[in-house]
Parts: sequence; C-alpha cells; structure tokens
Amino acid sequence: MSVCKAWRSTISDPVFIRAHLRHSASNWEESPCFIINPHTMEQWQLRPPQHGTSSRKNNVATFLHAKDFDGEFNSLEYFKHCEGLVFAPTDTRLYVFNPATRESITLPDGFQNSLRVGGQGCCYCAGLGLDPGTGKYKVVQAFYRSVDPDTNMWTDMGMEVFTIAGDDGGDWREIASNPPYPVERSQTAVTVNGFLFWRIAKRHPERSRAILHLSLEEEEFGITRLPDSLDPSLDAFALDVLCGRDLCLTACTSETVLTIWTLPVVKEGLINSQWVRRYSIEVMDPWHTMSLPPFSNGIILWRGDTVCCYDLATSELRILCELHRMRYKRAREWKNLFAFNFNPFTESLVRITSS
Repeated sequence: MSVCKAWRSTISDPVFIRAHLRHSASNWEESPCFIINPHTMEQWQLRPPQHGTSSRKNNVATFLHAKDFDGEFNSLEYFKHCEGLVFAPTDTRLYVFNPATRESITLPDGFQNSLRVGGQGCCYCAGLGLDPGTGKYKVVQAFYRSVDPDTNMWTDMGMEVFTIAGDDGGDWREIASNPPYPVERSQTAVTVNGFLFWRIAKRHPERSRAILHLSLEEEEFGITRLPDSLDPSLDAFALDVLCGRDLCLTACTSETVLTIWTLPVVKEGLINSQWVRRYSIEVMDPWHTMSLPPFSNGIILWRGDTVCCYDLATSELRILCELHRMRYKRAREWKNLFAFNFNPFTESLVRITSS
C-alpha cells in the first residue's frame, strides 16, 4: 500500500505514534480485543461478542499477519504482547512482530545465551517490554554462567538486554547486576508498565513466596511478594496483565473456587503497591484472567483452547469461543494443531524496522 509523503510523515512521527497507541489502549477498555497465535507464526484478531449477542456470530478470527520462517526453529515458546508489539521466542531465535504494520525482526544471537547451540546450558527465559524512560522497547533474556559439578545443575544466572532502535542493528549487552534468585528456565515474562515479571526456579525455596521483577528503566532486579492470602503450598497459578497497568494472579484456592488478585504497577515502582483480592468465583481448574469488569461484561477467562465469560450476577460460565473450532480466514491447512496463545492486543503504529 502506498500513501502520500505528507501522510507518511505524519504517521511516522513518534508523537503521533504514541498518541495513537494511547488512543488504542483507551478503546480497548470499551471494546476488548485479543490476538490469537496458534503455535505457528501467524496472528489473528478476535473481538468477543457484546452483551446479549450470540457467540456464534463471533466464531471467525480476522487475519492480521503471517511470516514464513521455514527451517529456522523446531518449537515455539509462549508468545506475549506488549504495547502493540508481539514477542515470539523459539528454541533457536527470538522474534518481534507488529501485526498492525506487518513488520517483523529477527533478533541477533546473544553473546551469552546462544539459543542456536541448544543443549542443557541454554536458557529459554526471555521477555519484551517498553522502557518508560527512553520510550524504547527492550528484549531481555537469561543465561547461565557456570554449572555445579556436584549436581550438574546450571547456576549463576545473568541477563542480557537488546534495545530495539527501529532497525535490525544493535547489540546485546549484559545487565550489570544479577538476579537475586534464578528463574525458571523456560518462560516468557509478563510485562506491566515498564516491569518484567518471572517465576523463580522450582528448586529455589523462595518460589512459593515471591516472583522476580526487572525495571527496564533502571535495569535493576527486585522481588515481588505473592499475596499473603495465597497458600504457599499452591504452586499452580497464572500470571497475566490487565489493561497494561495491573499484574493479575489467578489460582485455584479450593477444588471449586478460583481466586483472582491484582497488583497495581506504577512507573514510580512497586514499593507501595499491595495485592488486592478481587474475586473468588466458582470455577474449577486454573484459568488465565484476560479482563475484569467494568472493562467487559463479566470476567473473561482463557484456558487451553477455550475462552469463557463468567457472569458475576448469575455465576454462569459462558463459552465465548473454542479456538480449535474457530474459523480462520486465509489460514493455511493446519494439521494436529492443539496449542494456542491468547493475549490482549492493542493496535499500534510502532516502527521496528528502518524501512
């Protein structure tokens, strides 16, 4: 698609791009929008039906973007969305997309954690976030420095960061400080308002009481305590982001009750933030929380290939869509596709390439 030079100059202006992103975010609260990533490099957009309309009218996902990376990787990890961009880690490379502009970049190999080498020493722990101080997007990935000869376990974890500066160039650099605790080897960070959050490694005693966070602006690590009312013996919980400003934790606190906590994350930091127990609802099994009232007509929950809405007035769990049964226009022929990622999506004009 071609546009006049004046219009191209306008939509390329950083001030306009940030204003457009803020406008998209405010619209999301009125009409939630989600991005679906079947475990392929294709992105699709879904808008849940409004209150009183049939979910059958919304069983078609709108095609956004696809790119062929034939032979570059064998498996995909967990996609995450951040401020209009989508982060896609794989077992060999890291990718960043803007589905709205259909731009994509392949990040260079890190100096410390070369995923292409593979093997036990590779750490598939990474994340994408927006540095509020510079307005630049940063990708962070973890690596190991050494191995314990007695246990054969990799130890002494560090992290390196890559700043996306509008082109494919740039270098990885090591973050000066080390994480106070090692994090899980395979996970994608949850990003909230300039902070990345990861689960602590399973073998570490702090795992049941805290999660690790990184400030992208200060490039300093810290510990965020889990809710006091969360039973330390509960290891299965989901972390999500709500409306780009709250960290959300969801856990089954009994055989039939799902409890939802939220933690406000502000640019000034997390020192004065406290977990708030928002809802305890009658739902079995762990779910991810995608949105809460008043930004939707109930609590939107996602698990596996099913998206539901929990009605607080009737305590009814209504299926909005089943991703494996959804129709995808312009989709390739998929065989044995069972895994999906489902994330809130905010459209943006953010440039990630120089062209």
